[in-house]
Amino acid sequence: MRKVLFAIAIFATLYVTQYASAERDWEYWSQESFFFPVNKRLSFLMLPEWRFKEDMHNVYLFKLENGLAFKINEFLEVAPYYVYQEKKSGAIWDRADLVYFDTSLKLELKNLWGIKLSNRVRYQYDFDKDKTTFRNAAKVSRSFNVGKLKISPYFSEEPFYDAKLERITEHRTAAGFSFELTKNVSFGLGYMLNSKKGTSKWTYANVLVSNLGIKF
Repeated sequence: MRKVLFAIAIFATLYVTQYASAERDWEYWSQESFFFPVNKRLSFLMLPEWRFKEDMHNVYLFKLENGLAFKINEFLEVAPYYVYQEKKSGAIWDRADLVYFDTSLKLELKNLWGIKLSNRVRYQYDFDKDKTTFRNAAKVSRSFNVGKLKISPYFSEEPFYDAKLERITEHRTAAGFSFELTKNVSFGLGYMLNSKKGTSKWTYANVLVSNLGIKF
């Protein structure tokens, strides 16, 4: 089993670093997740995020996602979100209002080393730009214990499809680890290769991503 996990880690590392000479600078995305269960099937979510560029020195984006997650059954969940966003363009901060609608499928392959698979399909609409984007985040992970600490290495891929341009304009390929510190607190740290295509070519940025999750 260790050999399999080691092979997966090596593959993920090679895949996400194949464009290590990124044309854009290093970025840092600080993500936080707050979960407020209402009952067994319904939860309220708040997800603030800050993004820093220019080798992680200057903040250029803040957004706050507010959503309701409805658990349909053991495997399927849907969640609508309202998203408030501020993004710095030059010296000016531009505000945007967005909506997300997520449909998430989660499976645990207990007969295959307990590997977990998840797939989130997201409809995203930007009111200010009148822009519709479809996103598909696929993730594979596997949890194991080191003493009392639960660790989950993961690998994920998420393409963005611009409905107006009728093509994929962004990819997020990531690998990392999440740590379950307590029953209600988790922390994650990973590397992401963020690929974007403008009018002519793809550009790349190396991104350090952290996530702090708290469940009340």
